[in-house]
Amino acid sequence: MKVVARLVAPLTVSLAVVIGLSGCNTSPGAAALVGDDRISADTLQQEVNRALADPQADAQLGADRAAFTRTELGRLIHNRIIAAAAAAHHVTVSAADIDAQIASFAQQAGGVTQLQQQAAQGGVPKKELRDFIRFYVMEQKLADALVADVPVSQSDLQAAYQQNIDQYDQVHSAHILVKTKAQADSILAQVRADPTKFAALAARFSSDTSNKASGGDLGFAGKGQFVPEFSDAIFAAKPGSFIEVHSQFGWHVVHVIAHRRVSLAKAAPQLKTTLLKDARDRLLATAEKAQAKRLGIHVNPRYGRWDPSKGPSGDVVAIGAKQEVSTPSPSPNG
Repeated sequence: MKVVARLVAPLTVSLAVVIGLSGCNTSPGAAALVGDDRISADTLQQEVNRALADPQADAQLGADRAAFTRTELGRLIHNRIIAAAAAAHHVTVSAADIDAQIASFAQQAGGVTQLQQQAAQGGVPKKELRDFIRFYVMEQKLADALVADVPVSQSDLQAAYQQNIDQYDQVHSAHILVKTKAQADSILAQVRADPTKFAALAARFSSDTSNKASGGDLGFAGKGQFVPEFSDAIFAAKPGSFIEVHSQFGWHVVHVIAHRRVSLAKAAPQLKTTLLKDARDRLLATAEKAQAKRLGIHVNPRYGRWDPSKGPSGDVVAIGAKQEVSTPSPSPNG
């Protein structure tokens, strides 16, 4: 699944609030009112035009312009509700928070350029990506704040930590796989005498074709990713050492490069988020619902109506063919 799919979904689909429809309680030229905040028809049209400027976005999303317009209006409404709810719970988003999330998404996408391309194809222009992610981060931080005081027992944290130990206890190693102990002994002696030869010897002698061209590098991995004989040996060895291991695959000459551990204390926030996912989702939906009721949401029926039962989140949906417009042009009568 592409990063953009995970990125776009929470802000265009996941508005889990129940808000009533008020038919024409919008000002002239308004697409919607969120409390005192007016989303003008011009603003909506500009958002739609920018989103569909990318040829792939236009091909995928622009075929039904009215439907995409409803999606964009739902996102704009959602952003305002999230901003208000975050303010009510004293949640703020810093530039560093946004930078960190962009870096995370970019890593998953294969780079910043790839992230920008995926986002543009999904209807999020490059110039708007940072602001788009800002609202995503704001919602995540709000959810975190809502579960901050929900207790999780130490035993539950410990159990989750052990269940996911391969994420928190990893060894970086490289190996040269050969058939006989005699050959392994010879190679081990050579790399202990001159460690710089390891990559060349792996390229020449290793029978593991999946990594011999990269010096036998196996990267960081947890115990569960290898057969027990190999895992037990490398996790017990001192980083920087060269060892010999026998497994069902043959004889391994191994360079144990590094051992990376994340303590339970450091892993606890992430583990708590996982354990409290259901409570987190429920509390977030409740907070958004309450904030939406306080604000009051009014959607111009030219663009549709708010349907809280649409999927798990609610969305702006069409009222009917006769009342629906194909473009987000402002109504002269509001």
